[in-house]
Amino acid sequence: MSRCQCEEIESLFDKDLAEDELSKVRRRGPARTTRWLLEAIRARGVTGGTLLDIGGGVGTIQHQLLSSGLATAVHVDAASGYLKVAQKEARRLKLDSRITFHHGNFVDLAPGIEPADIVTLDRVICCYDDVQGLVSTSAAKARRLYGAVYPRDTWWTNLGAWLLNSWRRMRKDNFRIFHHPTRQVESLLAEHGLKRTFHRRGFYWQVALFEKERA
Repeated sequence: MSRCQCEEIESLFDKDLAEDELSKVRRRGPARTTRWLLEAIRARGVTGGTLLDIGGGVGTIQHQLLSSGLATAVHVDAASGYLKVAQKEARRLKLDSRITFHHGNFVDLAPGIEPADIVTLDRVICCYDDVQGLVSTSAAKARRLYGAVYPRDTWWTNLGAWLLNSWRRMRKDNFRIFHHPTRQVESLLAEHGLKRTFHRRGFYWQVALFEKERA
């Protein structure tokens, strides 16, 4: 991820936005696509496992899975505002002793982060310019499951991204949405022995879960 994109994530995804998102989660529960991902992960068992949640936002996936029997979680996020809100919510739920928090670009931090049974990236791949760096580095950390929510390959999602990026360009900000082809993402995961075993589509987002193939 470029320094510029990291700076824009830090600026755009601030504490106020995080608190607003957390308020919605408390009222309505996880977003539909997040719920699909959680259901697919739970169906494969989480008891005693470990989680690496990249771009974990307000911590919804961690909190849900820790409450379902997961042992520990690691939360990596480039937005300090979101991390602060996630930490506060973890303390409220009495889960903070089981979560480790890291602020920064995951690819840069990856050498110091241990592999986990489950790796998740919920609406993160589309925020990252270097898809090969992000997907390959995160896939290398997955011992068993790898879950992702990212945009579908359709004309309307590509058009939507183009319009949003054009609007941001006119406003002279540098945050961009990236539509990386599904085939490219899945090819990178396959290189790490991860095979898709669950797939569900919404209008804009697709939810996919990959499992490590046994040798």
